[in-house]
Amino acid sequence: MKPSAIHYSARKLLLSLVTEAAEPLASQTLVKMGELFGITANNVRVSLNRLVNEGLLQLSDAGVYVLQGSARSLAVAQERWRHLESEILPWQGDWLVLYVAHLGRRDRKQLRKRDRATRFWGFKEWQPGLLVRPANLIQSTEQLSQSLEALGLEPEAVLITDAALQKPHQPDASLWQVDALNQGYRSLTAEMLHWLEGHETLPLKQAALECYVIGDRVLRAIAFDPRLPEGMVDAAARKLMIDTMKTYDDTGNRLWHELICEFKR
Repeated sequence: MKPSAIHYSARKLLLSLVTEAAEPLASQTLVKMGELFGITANNVRVSLNRLVNEGLLQLSDAGVYVLQGSARSLAVAQERWRHLESEILPWQGDWLVLYVAHLGRRDRKQLRKRDRATRFWGFKEWQPGLLVRPANLIQSTEQLSQSLEALGLEPEAVLITDAALQKPHQPDASLWQVDALNQGYRSLTAEMLHWLEGHETLPLKQAALECYVIGDRVLRAIAFDPRLPEGMVDAAARKLMIDTMKTYDDTGNRLWHELICEFKR
């Protein structure tokens, strides 16, 4: 997949760039970064203002942008991707059940927040208004509830822990499309390894652009991975993808640091 064929909205790109940057970024730097992706300077500036007005970014006294609100909560949760495997416990067969049938469905903005929060923690709708996932997370009930609410789930949602759903009516792995998950682990790993083998021959801007495009898809896949237990998915393939991403991310950080320094000159 060629990076030039990828199209990002200014909003998505700016939030991602501010999230993944090793340092706060000024508008001038963000404009130059946006130009790499074919986004005009005016579009970048207008989008920055909108994100500030929506409470997702804040312009500091130093003239740089930092994350705020739900954007910061999501970034904090996503930053734990390096430790994903250590947060998955052996599964004893119990389930986490999230009851949301009593919550409204007319507010589309709130529905999107609810969907993002529940997808981030791997919940899938099993019955109308009833979402489930294996109870194999290291997080306590309180920690999980706090994270779900910080990501946008209504506090009125009911989280039931250690539910023993009985066969033959209990959920199964088909809810999570595990074949697609396993294929994703393998294909993303192969794509990262291929890029790592050849990136040193590329000009800096091209290498940084390609690195971002591939890495963005990998990080999103990891962030929204349902954290299923071994036996449901190929846990070894998932671990290899994450281990590869650690090397890939370190390489990308060096490239982008060098490019940002060049933009500031």
